[in-house]
Amino acid sequence: MKKILLLISFLVLSAFAQGETTSPERTLQRPVYSFQTAAFGLGFWSNYSDAETNPSKDKVTAFPLIRYGHIWEMTSHGAITAISTWNFEFGKSWEVHGNMLLGGRYAPLEEMVSPFIGAGIGLGLQLDSHFDEWNYGERWALGMSIGGEIGASIFHNSAIQLEVGFGFDIVATGIDFKRSFSSFNLFFGINY
Repeated sequence: MKKILLLISFLVLSAFAQGETTSPERTLQRPVYSFQTAAFGLGFWSNYSDAETNPSKDKVTAFPLIRYGHIWEMTSHGAITAISTWNFEFGKSWEVHGNMLLGGRYAPLEEMVSPFIGAGIGLGLQLDSHFDEWNYGERWALGMSIGGEIGASIFHNSAIQLEVGFGFDIVATGIDFKRSFSSFNLFFGINY
């Protein structure tokens, strides 16, 4: 009886050991996906405040928000981005706030719905009718811009994706972030 139990134990252990040594190593083979991205939404915009020229920030809900760019998914988790975002508000007062940012994003999951977080740096432009005179850094500004985004890709494993997200960007007067114009953005888009 001991010999039979020993023989069965030996066969079971050798079957498990053989299964582990002969299975091929699994590797992820995935091409680089290149997407154009287009989105629309709302922007919540404000300029800077200081004691002399603008004692309180002017806050605006900008519609439409237009977002267009390119996303290169290098892996299922990481991508390089080149995205331009523009906020418009017309009416009694008007604003145009836009930028073009180069950056990246990270998606921690490989599921059909995958959250992402991203950031970028680039160049921005601001036109603001709250100020009376066309002074640089007040009514208009051109300068360095930084931004970030958080959202979710729907159909993340597909060649066409939907996405919803929330972004933030800031446009400096030149490189002076004390005189900056910021925008919070809510967007709905498609990557194709």
